[in-house]
Amino acid sequence: MIRQVPAKIFLSDQRRIRQSDVHRSFSTLSYGAHENTHKFNLSKLFVLNDEELAGGGSVTIQIRQASYMVLLPITGDLDFSSTVTDQFTVNVGELRIISLPRKSAVTLSNPFLNDTINYLLLCVKTEKNLDLSALYQFDLDAEDNQLIRLCAPVTTFCVNIGRFKGRSEGMYRLRNKHSRLLSFVISGAFEVEHRLLHMRDGLALSDLEEVDFESLSEGAVLLMIELFGTDHTARIRRK
Repeated sequence: MIRQVPAKIFLSDQRRIRQSDVHRSFSTLSYGAHENTHKFNLSKLFVLNDEELAGGGSVTIQIRQASYMVLLPITGDLDFSSTVTDQFTVNVGELRIISLPRKSAVTLSNPFLNDTINYLLLCVKTEKNLDLSALYQFDLDAEDNQLIRLCAPVTTFCVNIGRFKGRSEGMYRLRNKHSRLLSFVISGAFEVEHRLLHMRDGLALSDLEEVDFESLSEGAVLLMIELFGTDHTARIRRK
């Protein structure tokens, strides 16, 4: 029997697009002036952007509320600088979580002159004034066919990523019953809780303790972001 739980699909071809000569951003969630216009409650996650930067290009982001920024390069490395933290580079195979105060500014840059890069940008609201800059490294080739957990101990969310062979099945167990989960297909296709998701589609779920999924293509890559209920924090140690 198919479980009846609150759910919302975010189709890739319905994402809002913003672009300039060097930058293009596809917003899975509402963003900027359109923030929070969707009805599904994703707790404090308010940005999930699939972004591209042309060679030598950069984009500046104004931080309007205290938040954690999550950067995940897909193709090509990404340079980061801000008004409040040190500069650094995030490489492919790495994920960086940074806490940013309200009214700060961030600049993301492409270090390559001739190649376009692609990365995911997530933002999660926080009411705590934390100084966090956590780097996580992962190897999808070495840890094939499983979800890799990437969590900062003090945050109220957890990011998971995995690459799966065709027809591989998996199950993700949520940390508590109040959690919300957003699944996002980076490449390939998946069936998540009996819902078909293609490349760059998303699925938000709540009111369940575990989520079943199946890879429908070889080498498909899935991202899962769990948002913990109020008063719960991630307790998974850094790898």
